[in-house]
Amino acid sequence: MIVIQDMKKAFNKSSSIFESVSFTMVKGEILSVVGPSGTGKSTFLKCLAGLEKMTGGTFYIEEKEMTSIPANKRGVVMMFQQPFLFPHMSVLDNVIYGLKFQKRSKKENTAKARSFLAKVNLSDYENSMPYELSGGQQQRVALARALVTSPRLLLLDEPFSSLDNALRQETRDWVKHLLKDQDTTAIFVTHDIEEAMIMGDRVAVFGEGRLQQIGDPSDIYYHPKSSFVAEFYSDGFMLDPVTFVHTEKLQVIKPEETHAKCWRATVLNKRMKHGKVFYDIKLAENHKQLTILAEEIYQAGEELLVGIKNLEDVMTME
Repeated sequence: MIVIQDMKKAFNKSSSIFESVSFTMVKGEILSVVGPSGTGKSTFLKCLAGLEKMTGGTFYIEEKEMTSIPANKRGVVMMFQQPFLFPHMSVLDNVIYGLKFQKRSKKENTAKARSFLAKVNLSDYENSMPYELSGGQQQRVALARALVTSPRLLLLDEPFSSLDNALRQETRDWVKHLLKDQDTTAIFVTHDIEEAMIMGDRVAVFGEGRLQQIGDPSDIYYHPKSSFVAEFYSDGFMLDPVTFVHTEKLQVIKPEETHAKCWRATVLNKRMKHGKVFYDIKLAENHKQLTILAEEIYQAGEELLVGIKNLEDVMTME
């Protein structure tokens, strides 16, 4: 079990500041951390890894306090945006490297490294050099190197950000599968909300110097507890500082139809997704841009009435 209580980190000359971070993780859980740039997501990981000093709070792994433990004795491994493989070492030697600090024979280390290369489907590349691999293959080697040491906590700092969209999706899928197969407890930082929802058993939303909300990805999406989470993580808009309308509840309203509330809007463009037609629109009242699903055909520049038919569809922040 991972326990984080009242963790804080503040820089005098940096925007990477966070405070009041508290949560518990069970073994094998994957937690996605998402938030705008500069909210301290990467700094948070570095504090857990022992690469940055916390200014407050405590951090436990399996009931052992880690705050004052040196980084190399925490059992915490961090993967960065770049794989950072040793360029002068073969793929196999890169994976073996982390095992050299454990009390095993060279033969045992080699066998274990090869077993993890098999898990990431790179057995045929053990004698290759890093420059001979694609970006996705290099990230697989980095993951094998991280997991071969059996870390108690794996930290991933936007590890797919340098990959193209198709490779990113493929890599993301097998990484999650492998983490679950190894029952690895992991914290995954990303700026991509959809990726956070796919990767995480739970999602933690960082913003405005604190942990705003943590919970099931879909529950946060449909039931944000603050205006920040509503506007950053959910699709919709705030009617006022405490009430929120989810985009899913918006409909194109005909003038003769009964409605609880409506707004004038202009169609910006049309998009296709999963075989359905979506429209990007701009509200005349506050210039907020939204995306709505509609069955009828509209043209760019066309004016619409969009609204909600029931006041129950308006959500009040807690």
